[in-house]
Amino acid sequence: MVCAHFVVASVSVRPVVVALCASVLVAVGCQSRNVPGRVPPAAEFLFAAGDSTYWVRSSAEGMRVRSAPILLTQVDGRFYEVFIAEDGVEYDDASFASARIFSRELTGSDSLMLFSDSTVMKEAERWKKRHPRSAPIDIDDEEPPMDPATIVREEIEIVDVHGPWLTFRQVLDVDVDGVEPHRHVGRRAVVDVRTGQLATLTTLFGATEGARIAAAGRASFAQLTDSIRGTHDERADLARETLDSFHFDSTSFGLTDIDRAPAVAFLVPGATSDGEALAIYLPPLAVASNDWWSAVKPTLPEWTRDSSRVRWNRTGYEVAARPSPDGESLALVLAASGTLRAREWPIATVAAPAYQLIALDAPPVTAKLREALARAFDASSALDGLVQRASRHKPSRELRRRVRLASARVQR
Repeated sequence: MVCAHFVVASVSVRPVVVALCASVLVAVGCQSRNVPGRVPPAAEFLFAAGDSTYWVRSSAEGMRVRSAPILLTQVDGRFYEVFIAEDGVEYDDASFASARIFSRELTGSDSLMLFSDSTVMKEAERWKKRHPRSAPIDIDDEEPPMDPATIVREEIEIVDVHGPWLTFRQVLDVDVDGVEPHRHVGRRAVVDVRTGQLATLTTLFGATEGARIAAAGRASFAQLTDSIRGTHDERADLARETLDSFHFDSTSFGLTDIDRAPAVAFLVPGATSDGEALAIYLPPLAVASNDWWSAVKPTLPEWTRDSSRVRWNRTGYEVAARPSPDGESLALVLAASGTLRAREWPIATVAAPAYQLIALDAPPVTAKLREALARAFDASSALDGLVQRASRHKPSRELRRRVRLASARVQR
């Protein structure tokens, strides 16, 4: 008997809480945590967890910690900021919202568009031609309708970043009043933060390994669907109703890791009988390491066998995080190499999960890059981060709208 694990889920972005001011976004601020008689090891690194990145600097003078809702990645000594920019227009009975992904090399001034889909704005132009008398609503001055007849929206979620490769998920909903069919689609993709080029399995792992991964993914999907058809329980019955709508696509995948080794996770898109987007997430498939992964591996968390602690070993020090009983937060600590638990210094309690740690001390960053990092943290902590946001879990549009309206009322 084949035992298979399957997940059929609606492709939607889970809302997260958005802070209303920069002081809230800076979870721990700049502070000294030196303990009299005990000097913490010298260290400097960026730690990404939850929706924030923490900039930690430790020396004989103490420890300084800064936090901001910023997403950074390092490629060949260069640092790139990744963020989502949004655009849209509201009418009395129609709502249009799109999202684009950008990257910016920190020491430069220009941003590079990594991904853009023109569907939403094209639909907005068509709708406007059919409703020439309709005027846009200024949502700072009046509340838009909560349930317009036409809703065309695109949502993007940044799933993870591994060196130059950014994994994201796009969800596109097209519900135009009086126009059929409605469309609800979702997919995963990987893009190069340096060039904006979408990656293929061949791009990432070479032709031979890429073909093997695609075949393994297709076989995994076939095994899963056969198992669902042969299983008789309530959950499988619901899955069988939509099974024929799922079609394996070797370009719908993301990067992940299995015990710090590279892996590929396919998303197979489907739909309900009403057209609502669904997705099957196939189990990650291990792939052969290559040159670019060698720079990624040291940034990834290493869990202990009992999952009680995750750690990063660096030259001269170790960073560790212990999950809370509910798994929602992590207690981050610093220790000299080989002395964890005996002599450690608390850094901060941060939201889970932990993503990556990027060392800034081996080799040490230049003064120019440190200034660029400071500017990026300042900008990301500003209030306009509600419009331009770098996040692995982007809040829903309705939540952002409510926060923006609340902010406007407070300022008045």
